[in-house]
Amino acid sequence: MKLKVALILILLGFLFRTVFHLGENIEFVTSAALLSGSFLGPFWAVTVPLVIMAVSDFFIGNTMIYLFTWSAYLIIGLMGFLLLRKKKGKISHIIKAGFTGIVSSLIFFLWTNFGVWFLDSFGMYEKSFNGLLSAYIYGLPFLKSNLAGNLFFVPLSFAVFHFIPELYLAYSDLLSKKFSLGKTRK
Repeated sequence: MKLKVALILILLGFLFRTVFHLGENIEFVTSAALLSGSFLGPFWAVTVPLVIMAVSDFFIGNTMIYLFTWSAYLIIGLMGFLLLRKKKGKISHIIKAGFTGIVSSLIFFLWTNFGVWFLDSFGMYEKSFNGLLSAYIYGLPFLKSNLAGNLFFVPLSFAVFHFIPELYLAYSDLLSKKFSLGKTRK
């Protein structure tokens, strides 16, 4: 079952990075990483985002910044495992996941913009504190869109994980009663 869920998360993460590209840094990878950590365990918390990034980067390309983007998502997946594995209530878990999504955006922003400054092969930023500060300032629009995406996708995806299985079970229970009633009448 964990493999099926992981494959669905990988597929969604891949599709939102390639086919359903909604904008710069609006993605499903954070949700997939947090969901994997929370519901599937530490192995999947690392594997799911890594596979999403590797497969999607194969199609859309990347530069040496992948060292920072991929490692950021690995950290986010582990955060999902460490911070979100205890589920005391569905609504509180969804809210906690939403806050973790915000923290994830900040970690991703700080780490990857450090990487942009550190790896700067175009000479855009001087190798000083002011250059690093410039990299963060110029990255703010990406933070804004990443935060917006995570504020939407993370709580929504956690709500789906919590409530859709119950809807499915209720629906399948209803179907089984309907068909079992039909069989008893014969």
